[in-house]
Amino acid sequence: MRCRLNMHFSPLMVTTFNDEIHLTSQNEDHHPYIKPTKRPEDLKKQKLVLRSQSTMFALAVFLLLLTETTAHKPHDTSGHGRGCIAREREALLSIKAGMVDDDSLSLFSSWHGQDCCRWMGVRCSNRTGHVVKLDLHEGFLVGEISSSLKDLEHLQHLDLSVNYLTGPRGRLPDFLGSLHDLRYLNLSGLNFSGPVPHQLGNLSKLRYLDLASGYDQLYSKDISWLRQLSSLKYLDMTSVNLSTVTGWVDTLNMLSFLEVLRLTGCWLPPNNSTVHSAPHTNLTRLKTLDLSFNSFETFHSVAFVWGATSLKHLNLEENMIDEVLPAELGNLSALEILQLSGSFVKGMLPDTLINLCNLKIIDLTWNEIEGDVTGFIERLPKCSLSKLQVLLLDHNNITGSLPDSVSRMTSLITLNLAFNGLTGNLTTGIGNLSNLTYLDLRYNQMGGLITEEHFSKLPHLQELHLSANSFTMEWNSEWVPPFGLQILGLKSCCVGPGFPQWLKWQENISELYMSNASIADTMPDWFWVVFSKAAILDLSNNNISGSLPATLGQMEASLLDLSSNQFIGSVKQIPPNITTLDLSRNSLSGPLPLNIRSPLSVDALVLSDNYFTGTIPTSICQMKSLKLFDIGNNMITGQLPQCSEYMASRSSMVSPDTASPITDSNSNTSTEPMSIETLRLNNNNLSDEFPLLLQNCPELTFIDLGQNKFFGSIPAWIGEKLAHLGILRLRSNMFSGYIPSQLRRLVRLQYLDLAHNNLSGNIPESLLNMDGVNDIAEIEFVYNPSVPYGNSDEVADSLGPDPYASISAVTKGQQREYTGHFIYMVNLDLSCNHLTGGIPKRIGPTTGLVNMNLSRNHLTGKIPENIGSMHSLESLDLSDNKISGEIPSSLSDLTSLSYLNLSYNNLSGRIPSGHQLDALNPTNPASMYTGNIGLCGPPLRKSCSGSTVQSHFSISKEGSEIMTLYYGLSVGFVVGLWVVFCSLLFKKTWRTSYFLLFDEQCDALYVLAVVNWARMTTKATPTN
Repeated sequence: MRCRLNMHFSPLMVTTFNDEIHLTSQNEDHHPYIKPTKRPEDLKKQKLVLRSQSTMFALAVFLLLLTETTAHKPHDTSGHGRGCIAREREALLSIKAGMVDDDSLSLFSSWHGQDCCRWMGVRCSNRTGHVVKLDLHEGFLVGEISSSLKDLEHLQHLDLSVNYLTGPRGRLPDFLGSLHDLRYLNLSGLNFSGPVPHQLGNLSKLRYLDLASGYDQLYSKDISWLRQLSSLKYLDMTSVNLSTVTGWVDTLNMLSFLEVLRLTGCWLPPNNSTVHSAPHTNLTRLKTLDLSFNSFETFHSVAFVWGATSLKHLNLEENMIDEVLPAELGNLSALEILQLSGSFVKGMLPDTLINLCNLKIIDLTWNEIEGDVTGFIERLPKCSLSKLQVLLLDHNNITGSLPDSVSRMTSLITLNLAFNGLTGNLTTGIGNLSNLTYLDLRYNQMGGLITEEHFSKLPHLQELHLSANSFTMEWNSEWVPPFGLQILGLKSCCVGPGFPQWLKWQENISELYMSNASIADTMPDWFWVVFSKAAILDLSNNNISGSLPATLGQMEASLLDLSSNQFIGSVKQIPPNITTLDLSRNSLSGPLPLNIRSPLSVDALVLSDNYFTGTIPTSICQMKSLKLFDIGNNMITGQLPQCSEYMASRSSMVSPDTASPITDSNSNTSTEPMSIETLRLNNNNLSDEFPLLLQNCPELTFIDLGQNKFFGSIPAWIGEKLAHLGILRLRSNMFSGYIPSQLRRLVRLQYLDLAHNNLSGNIPESLLNMDGVNDIAEIEFVYNPSVPYGNSDEVADSLGPDPYASISAVTKGQQREYTGHFIYMVNLDLSCNHLTGGIPKRIGPTTGLVNMNLSRNHLTGKIPENIGSMHSLESLDLSDNKISGEIPSSLSDLTSLSYLNLSYNNLSGRIPSGHQLDALNPTNPASMYTGNIGLCGPPLRKSCSGSTVQSHFSISKEGSEIMTLYYGLSVGFVVGLWVVFCSLLFKKTWRTSYFLLFDEQCDALYVLAVVNWARMTTKATPTN
């Protein structure tokens, strides 16, 4: 309260305005009760008396008013008063009763006593004592908004944001529209559902309205109620579904005082309003406009913006504007921030931006901006070059060499040109950007030398990303950089052959990506000290030698990738915070680095292709978050631990000193599931039945137990408990028994390799039962190991989408290593077993199967006719079986087929021809059919011309020609027989001649037989 006292007027007039007290008086010359005397001295005395009286009277009235105001004020800043208004205190308590707060935050801990104006989040008017402000934001409150809020009739400020107050109905209450004095209303992050109540339009004094939602469940079909909020300055309706609203631009255009407008992710329809050009817009005070994450397809939908000449921040990110930037963009002379990332904007900057002298941030990431980078920089407003702070142009089609003119951007803090087509050397003009903190040039085609001159004047540089270029770092080993980096990416740059010594001064690095950097040196001891606190270290695919330090267990790394190097020795410990550890493809030895102190939060352990020995420790049972476990190609023996036994002993025995579990032989079952998704134990010396531990791993998608000594039957529970399984490789073990038909329940199974075992019985029908798979591209990518992300692009750059995805398969007659997305082919390999019976008519998806190998079994029957429908089939091997019948002509329909082996079976008939079949194995095409004596025709030398019947049979597809031939022969035989019989029956002369001829022939044969017998007897009689 402020008091203004005018001592030159009387009597006093007391007025109030905006909580101010004004004390004034009428001019004394016009006072009705005072008349001047005739004597000047009396008049002078009278004036003095009147002035004195006026002063005293004014002071008295002022003190009286001040006393009365204080007496009625329940709360003041000095802490004195007699409490708030009782009715409003009861309303607050009722509001509290509908909510529960987090005890650790204790938002309501101060809500006790009579003076509610002292309660946390509550503020009262100093003049009237009414509650005017209620701020409960981010209080972690759960419950609902009480209707008692209506009793706070003088409330001007209400903030309930970021809580859980949706109540059982989840609807935004319409009684909020009765709080007519509200100036500020923030309900963001409450995640209401249902319609926005139109009663909010009653809040005519509202200046700030935030209804931002997080789950896109709040909607409004009509926002005409916004027209009544004529004083509104701030409006945020983020994620409120406005897809059916018409005339939304006309409505917003009525809010002439609007300064901030955020309609992010509102599914706004295209603007068909007539208000879409600069002269018609009333939004002349608008400073911030956020229309990101909508579906605008043209700039016409937001053309009303071009008249908002006060606009400083324009955000149109993540739309579908497949157009060039409009020339009208140059109208926004006050613009400071332009965000258009991910909106399919194409072309080049317009040449009308010369008046945008205030530009500080330009974000055109993930668009189709194209052209030379020099031309792009030349089109930037010259008057803004020295002011520009952030330039984001990554993931576009920008080409050319970075020009020296970049040095004019002296205020530049962030420059990102990654994932473009830049070429040439890195200009030394970069070295003049003394304010630069972030430089990203990843994934271009740049090259050349980088010397100290490029970075010697950049003291503030914190992130440097040069990965996936051909730069050669030529820095003096004694050079001490002026900067302290936090993130460094040099993947595929030539950093070596010596280990970069300048890194010893970068003690603040938290993420280092230096894979494939041509380093061929011994790891220096200082590295483990300088980078002991780094979170991500990737030095993979180099030729770094040496031993891992004994202090490895003291490092703070969460991701450590030293794969494909020359490290030797044993690994005693691993970092306690590790989530991803890759030591594969080295020469490490000793036991697996998994002990009782191994971190429990580890997600991925990749230790393959080393010389580790011993058994798998039981500490793996504690790693409940482990998703990827790869120890393939080592010398591990024993079996996979029985975690049920370990957990039982752990729960019964605990070391009193370390509180660590102690293993015991006692066993009980444990039902706590493990998180393993990928398990690779291939090429070791493990020996056991199929691991029962895997019953407790319901998320398994990838199992490779190949090249071990596992035995026993393949359990049926695989099809019941491993519903997500996509890759199962049991190759080269000693499994026996039948292939369980329950595998058909694995609807995601796309890679099955059971080759080189002792399996018997029939092949189950629909063994690969991926219903609905019509193309290999539609197969779900089941292999998806989890990796921690620091700088997400850099991690993805280093590790790739599936960094550990590789598998060995025999296809096209060769053993091949498949990596990356190639492992997602549909594969079936049952070769080298003792399988019997026929080939099922439906063995997998009709068009998804890529490789099928059933060779070296005892299969019989025929090749199914529908084999021609497997259009994706590239390799088919049915050799060394007992398959009979003819080769289906539909085999020639397999246009993708590049390998075929049908040798050593019992096939017969003509070999079908076709463009694809004729091109297979051009050096020795006959080898595909060797060992089938019944086959004829090219490419074999055996001709089919000697057998017309066989030739006729070979063109039959359904057997109808065969039936016709049999029918014709039968009819001909019957007709011929009856013609002869009837002739002899009814023609006596013919009958007599026929029987005479028959008798003569019989006599002749009799005489011939007697004579020959006599001769033989005579020769056999011995001579005396």
